[in-house]
Amino acid sequence: MRMNALASVFGGLLLATALQGCVGTPQIISLAQQKSLQSLPLFRQDDSPRFSLDLACNGEFISCNTTRHAFEHWASKRGIDMQMVDAGELIRHSDRRNPKPTSSVPYRLAIEITPLVVPSYNKISIKADDFQGRYTPPKVGYRATLYVFDLTSGKQLRDIPFHDERVADFKADANAYFRAEIANFIGNLDPGYRAR
Repeated sequence: MRMNALASVFGGLLLATALQGCVGTPQIISLAQQKSLQSLPLFRQDDSPRFSLDLACNGEFISCNTTRHAFEHWASKRGIDMQMVDAGELIRHSDRRNPKPTSSVPYRLAIEITPLVVPSYNKISIKADDFQGRYTPPKVGYRATLYVFDLTSGKQLRDIPFHDERVADFKADANAYFRAEIANFIGNLDPGYRAR
C-alpha cells in the first residue's frame, strides 16, 4: 500500500515537472495554451522540431536586436529555418501554401513580438519644506503572438497571445533581464532546447 502511495506521489511529481517544461524555466504559458500546442506534432519522437520560423519584432533597435539574436541562436542550435520579416508582412508571408510540402517540416511558426523595456527613474517632489523622493526600478518584458500554420494547406491552426513582464532589481541592467525573459519565452515553446 505504501509503495502505491509513493508511486502515485512520484508520478504526480513527474507530471508536474513535465508540465513546467523544464526545471529552471519560469512557466509563462497557460495550461490551455500548452495543451493547444501539444495537440500539434511540432516535434518528432526524437524531440527535433518539425517547423520553420518567421519572426517580426516591433520596438527599439537594441531590444529587437537582442530578440533577434536569441531566436537566431535557438534556430541555429535546433536546426530551424528562420527568417526575420516585417510585422505588416508576418501573416501574409506565413499564411501560404508550400507547393512542395515535406512531412519533415509541415508547419511554420510566426511570432510577432513587442519588447517592453521601461527604464528606471527617480521622482522628487517638493511641497513647502518637505522633500519626497521615490525610485522606480526598470521593467522588462514583452507582448507576443504566436501563429502556427499548416504549410500543406496554408491554414492558420493557432493564434496564441503571450505576455510577460517583471521588475528588475535596484540599479540592475534591464538588458540582462530582457535576455532572460526572451530565453524563458523560447524555453516555454521548446522545452527540449533548454534541457540541452
